[in-house]
Amino acid sequence: MGKNFSDVFKPGTYPQMTYVSRRSSGTRYTYEERLKQSLSVEGYLTYIVGPSKIGKTVLCENVIGRSNMVSMSGNDFSKEHDFWSGIGKKIGVSMTAKISQETSSCSDSEQRSTIVTKDYFATKDRVIQYFREHKKVLVLDDFHYAPPEIQYDIACQLKEVIRSGFKAAVISLPYRSDDAIRLNPDLTGRISIIEIEPWKKEELMRIANKGFSELDMEVGKMFTEKMAEESIHSPQLMQSICLNIGLLPEKIEKITEAAIEESCRFTCMNLPYKDVVRILKAGPSTRGQQRLKYTLKDGSQQDIYGLILKILADNPPLVELGIEELMERMKRNTGGSMIKPKKVKDSLKNWQKMLEQQGSHYQVLEWKDDVIYILDNMFLFYIRWGIQEERLWG
Repeated sequence: MGKNFSDVFKPGTYPQMTYVSRRSSGTRYTYEERLKQSLSVEGYLTYIVGPSKIGKTVLCENVIGRSNMVSMSGNDFSKEHDFWSGIGKKIGVSMTAKISQETSSCSDSEQRSTIVTKDYFATKDRVIQYFREHKKVLVLDDFHYAPPEIQYDIACQLKEVIRSGFKAAVISLPYRSDDAIRLNPDLTGRISIIEIEPWKKEELMRIANKGFSELDMEVGKMFTEKMAEESIHSPQLMQSICLNIGLLPEKIEKITEAAIEESCRFTCMNLPYKDVVRILKAGPSTRGQQRLKYTLKDGSQQDIYGLILKILADNPPLVELGIEELMERMKRNTGGSMIKPKKVKDSLKNWQKMLEQQGSHYQVLEWKDDVIYILDNMFLFYIRWGIQEERLWG
């Protein structure tokens, strides 16, 4: 029986047929080799850093094995403030136990004994024992989503137990959690840092080439290059675009540019960013005042927040834009309107304040040191391809 697209391309799980191993830049070693080496060195905390949807978790699944991982998320500690209790709940180890104490009382005529049973809160030793006996590795994903004070507490907790052989890997985004891990003086000299670089176009093309080969389909280089560019450095997006070509309502016999673009639009249909875009486009409250509108080259009119969204969605897709690039894109879109950099910076600061008040789902970008960082490649993909469906710029 022939393979289906869904058998080959796996954006949401381990891609058995289309897994691509990459070499770490500047070394002769693969990321897999580096992770194996890091986890083999006792007393070190493995710290995996890289942009969103870049394959950090899949790397751990490949090296550690899903059955050997205990996966937690920084989100898990937004409500569960006790680190070891949270892990205990995850692995099904009870953190309470009973202890019996015998007390005696004496009188001139008799002696009485009473046995009292009490509950007590077990120590982290019970969790550590479980990890050792079952040879488990804690993989703490999305560390940046934990509250800052919890991040620091977790770092301190891990610092104590890694010395006794406890294995842990912390996964995070760049720019978000350096203070708790990388810059923590208690962890100096005890961190093994693996920085996962954005995927190159040629590496993403290997996913498509391997997958379509499994399906006995020939795809021209220009089409795999197009898919790679729209994937915005993300193997997960590349998997999704390839998969959805095969899931389009119209059966695709041959890969064309039109089929790729339709797959990109189809991929956007169920992405959960409509409310994120709505909040960003609305900007902060104006208390009834109308914002200044700018006329774009395409004839539409946008205020400063709609304009910034529009230029973020422009070609080529970039996950980091400095203020110079932002201003250049504004000139191209508005035909040279004189918008001052201060207005753009103030608007981005407003976005930053707004997003900080929202949940983790809304943390899609960050404005820092005159650079806007897109933290979620899927969000950038959405505003590029969800325009017609959601009428984002209307």
